Amino acid sequence: MSSDWPHVKLGSLADFQEGYVNPSQREPSYFDGPVKWLRATDLNDGLVTNTSRTLSDKGFNSAGKSAVLFEPGTLAISKSGTIGRLGLLGDHMCGNRAVINIKPKPNSVPRYLFFVLRHLRPTIETLAEGSVQKNLYVSTLSKLDVPAPSKGLQQAIADMLGVLDDRITLLRETNTTLEAIAQALFKSWFVDFDPVHAKMQDRAPEGMDQATAALFPDSFEESELGAVPKGWRVGRLDDLLVLQRGFDLPAQDRTSGDFPIIAASGPSGTHHKAMVKGPGVVTGRSGVLGRVFLELEDFWPLNTTLWVKEFKAATPCYAYEVLRLIDFKSFNAGSAVPSLNRNHIHGLPYLQPARPCVDAFEVLASQIHKRCRVNEKQAQSLVVIRDALLPRLISGQLISEHSMKEICNECT
Repeated sequence: MSSDWPHVKLGSLADFQEGYVNPSQREPSYFDGPVKWLRATDLNDGLVTNTSRTLSDKGFNSAGKSAVLFEPGTLAISKSGTIGRLGLLGDHMCGNRAVINIKPKPNSVPRYLFFVLRHLRPTIETLAEGSVQKNLYVSTLSKLDVPAPSKGLQQAIADMLGVLDDRITLLRETNTTLEAIAQALFKSWFVDFDPVHAKMQDRAPEGMDQATAALFPDSFEESELGAVPKGWRVGRLDDLLVLQRGFDLPAQDRTSGDFPIIAASGPSGTHHKAMVKGPGVVTGRSGVLGRVFLELEDFWPLNTTLWVKEFKAATPCYAYEVLRLIDFKSFNAGSAVPSLNRNHIHGLPYLQPARPCVDAFEVLASQIHKRCRVNEKQAQSLVVIRDALLPRLISGQLISEHSMKEICNECT
């Protein structure tokens, strides 16, 4: 089905406001206040409700006449750095110089524009100008051609795609919460020793059944790491687990398949063969340090990573939490390219809990991570559906104005 929808310049559907609030970093009093400060790194191609930094009223007002708040329901797009990254604003925010606020006019629907611009991002990236650093300018962005069906149809398309987008967001937010629960449980049991403290005070450990509580001692003893639960010994990290360098796999030798390829920065495509049986744990060895990944299924760790070759006194979920607490960047042995020598961390002193306690944690944490994996697979399936629908909906190939009227009474 070909579309009869008109195409118009983006400037006929929206107004624009560039961000200018860039307070001096030398003025601590300008920061950590009530004003949300939107930067390009805060744009997540979804709903933005919070920013990584905030400003005080003094910091906001330091921009003078340029101190303008972007309103909820408007859009923001990155104009430098990673060109074309989007955000649908869920609160009042001021923008810095790397973002442009897009304010839909009465003849357009904000979320429809959001989906259209996200789809057109490859085109938007080509609009950036500059030799040293490319920038996206309002004068150029406003001339972008966009499909412009009736407002009622825009709303219907936004609603269709929005249902999928909202479900994807909910699944991933749920996973963030679940992972935080697993991490908090680890910290409670093996860092703060809450069950031991509770038993010392003749209390039942909070949220723990009687059988699990019985696994923990009811007193502490001194060690080189300070007071530790009685009977738990202090050893080295390599008494818990052994790290091994990943495997070479040049890009030209990769064949898409069922097994994830894990780089130092995270998942990096798939391959038709795996080198490691899951579950396993991976962290960066070269390039990117500090990120840790738990893989429940078989996978291929690249040569830029270290993977746990042997779980000795640790289990996969336990090892994952142990490695997440290490400041790998402080062990950087490289110069131009960050790199990690496994021997530098293998010798770190580490507490070795009683194995039944580790096993009890593994049972609970593995259930949480398996639930996360199910959620992520569902989210990925919805992403495929959404991304397949998006170009067809906004181009009119999937549904026409006439047929939409049969399901949308608001169409005009």
